Amino acid sequence: MEYLQSLEFTSIIWVFILPLILMLIDIVTGYVNAWKTKKIDSSKMRDGIGKKCAELVYILLGVLFKLAFGVDAVMYFLVIYICYMELNSIAENCDKLGFDIPVLKDKLNNREEK
Repeated sequence: MEYLQSLEFTSIIWVFILPLILMLIDIVTGYVNAWKTKKIDSSKMRDGIGKKCAELVYILLGVLFKLAFGVDAVMYFLVIYICYMELNSIAENCDKLGFDIPVLKDKLNNREEK
């Protein structure tokens, strides 16, 4: 458990910057995929951006827990979980675009529904 105690960001601003960067990459790869398949849908984009805003609110709640109660674990869990979700989504988008990662290919949720 010692490694969990040494887990920290170099600055609190990275708690927001890292997920934001991953969210932007996810939005761009998702849009490129929609452009490629000619399935651009503004309502789907609105829903996706709404989810990203909710994720940022979760991060803000984690920061509030850190500042108000001194509990870092909530903030770290939320940031790591959101980054994991974004990385997974980026990998799925890249797989759909033809840039597949063989190790992840069978694990991704990209199966076409029939």
